[in-house]
Amino acid sequence: MAKHLLLLLLYIPLLLLSDAWAQSDNSVKNNAPKTLVIHMGELPGLINLDGSGPFVDFVRFLDDQDPNTQIEITVFPIHRAINGIVQGSADLMLPAVRPTKTVTDLPFAFSSESFGDVTHVLYTHKNNPLPVDVLWANPRPYTIEAVPYYMPFKVERSHGIEQSLRRLAAGRIDGFVWAQEEADMMLKQLGLTNIRRAHFADFQDVFVIPKGKKGQAIDAYLTALITRLRDSGALAREYYKVHRPYVDWQPE
Repeated sequence: MAKHLLLLLLYIPLLLLSDAWAQSDNSVKNNAPKTLVIHMGELPGLINLDGSGPFVDFVRFLDDQDPNTQIEITVFPIHRAINGIVQGSADLMLPAVRPTKTVTDLPFAFSSESFGDVTHVLYTHKNNPLPVDVLWANPRPYTIEAVPYYMPFKVERSHGIEQSLRRLAAGRIDGFVWAQEEADMMLKQLGLTNIRRAHFADFQDVFVIPKGKKGQAIDAYLTALITRLRDSGALAREYYKVHRPYVDWQPE
């Protein structure tokens, strides 16, 4: 009798906890948005203006996971995609990388959950190579072009992958840091052979979302969706089609 009572006492809290989880899950489902508008910034080869590309396919995969919520995809130049969030015409924006330090002065927020790590490469000139560990130890003497908001040290803003690679090839800057797949595609397309590659760091891929209550509701929905897909293993399989671990090769 005592044994049965003990088992009952252990079972009741588990039952209550399970019920609380179910209610929480239902709450997310009940409050899920019916439509999410995502503006995606053009990244030739990954996000094309005609709506094709593996990153666009990844968002379509996310859209297919919930029949009750539709994700409407439009591709713009990156500055217009960001403006969609700032001006309130979009609920989500990609691509984006989580800053390595707290940033409060941006007119948008980032999703709590990341859906993968994006490998970044340091591109330097063949005749003036800059080791990654030297750059990390003392970045101040060097002119590096990249995306400023998420870099761990001060850099010059890159105005485009092609422009930065050409400036590097001409010896006008010391280095260029960018996501592997996007920059490698352009490097191969340009046929530049005086540039060397090295693994710089891995950063978290995230969504840009609005600030405030609207963004908090969207974030809760994304957290539930991404967590479920990660636990099933499906998230990693699909994300691998967009970004992969560092690939060690050099232009020849």
